Amino acid sequence: MATFTHHSKPGLTFKIADGKFWTYTDVSFHIQQGGQVIGVGVYHPSTGNSSLVEPNGASIINTTERAELAALAAAILHYHNHIATDSLISLHQIRKQFLYPEKHRHHVQGDILKALSNTIRNSQSHVFL
Repeated sequence: MATFTHHSKPGLTFKIADGKFWTYTDVSFHIQQGGQVIGVGVYHPSTGNSSLVEPNGASIINTTERAELAALAAAILHYHNHIATDSLISLHQIRKQFLYPEKHRHHVQGDILKALSNTIRNSQSHVFL
């Protein structure tokens, strides 16, 4: 289980007031039976809940980008609305899906981008990424 600690250093401050109420996503790789496996997790520090997410990618769509998007989708589907990710490309792709959905018609991750944008759009509360 991941832990988040804060070590005070002069001149450094958090950009958010209380990070333990945010949900965090991240991707990792490991080798299993000679093949590369992508793992992705969602962690919420205030509750201590952590989840492993199956990105359901195969062949050409089994990428870290899909895993990052799957983690964001899982967090939103579990009613987390303040989500931190280190995947800038995911944030850009989600924004592009909202503004220009026609550009993702043939995108390799178009299915998950469409589902993710619909989930955010239909959320009962604001979602902060």
